[in-house]
Amino acid sequence: MSSTRTLTHSLLAGALLASVSASAFAITPSFQFVMDRLDNRSGNTLGITEGVVHYIGAGVTPNSGFGTQVSIEQNGIELPMNWWSSHVSPNEYYSILPTNIGSSDPWTIIANNAGDISMALTRGTAGAQVLDFAQNVQFDTTSSMLSWELPSTGPAIEGVRVLVWDRTLGLLNDPDAPDLAALSPYLPPMTSYQLSPTLFENGKSAADYTVEVRLMDFRDPQFGMNGSNILSTSRYFYDLAAPVPEPETWAMMLLGLGLVARVARRRA
Repeated sequence: MSSTRTLTHSLLAGALLASVSASAFAITPSFQFVMDRLDNRSGNTLGITEGVVHYIGAGVTPNSGFGTQVSIEQNGIELPMNWWSSHVSPNEYYSILPTNIGSSDPWTIIANNAGDISMALTRGTAGAQVLDFAQNVQFDTTSSMLSWELPSTGPAIEGVRVLVWDRTLGLLNDPDAPDLAALSPYLPPMTSYQLSPTLFENGKSAADYTVEVRLMDFRDPQFGMNGSNILSTSRYFYDLAAPVPEPETWAMMLLGLGLVARVARRRA
């Protein structure tokens, strides 16, 4: 009877330790470069619909600069792209390139006006074109509080937006809601956000969802077109956050299992 009671207490203790430690987890970010509303100020309007987001490259490393040069041609060879449409926003189509764009990979854009179109994306330089992202993204599953750290130097961040995704239901909160950070460059952007507990319903936990932190509008550098034309783009970078258990979580779970194993050995 005593052994059974001890075993029960050990199981409860291990479960309690694991549940307490699992109330918060770190988030491992991945980065991709995004361009939105691509247009030419000097004449030809490129054939990209406003509001359609084009993901260029995959796995862009933080603080790596703007990458390699890229050419875009009206009659060039089209890069391989994977097209898909979100069931939440069926009118938005996304193109995802399998790798970062290289200088020898042309990307076809159809212009509304006749004539060849080309664009050059120059290599980033430290201090002007280096990308800085949110770091140390944390999510507390008990309080539903999402927090992150922002760089103290580098391009000004004009907005922060948090989105919550479910693999089945799609986007759960309103992506058209106002930005969390003030648009004024003189005001610091927010570094935390209280998620509504109603986002995590249907018997699921926060770990079943993808939390996305978007840092909006770095606004530099500009993109130079062929000749003296200037290509303007409203663009942002996002931090795709996937929940990863913290080391303390695994440690507490192992400790609980160790207690159970110890009691089992004593009974044997």
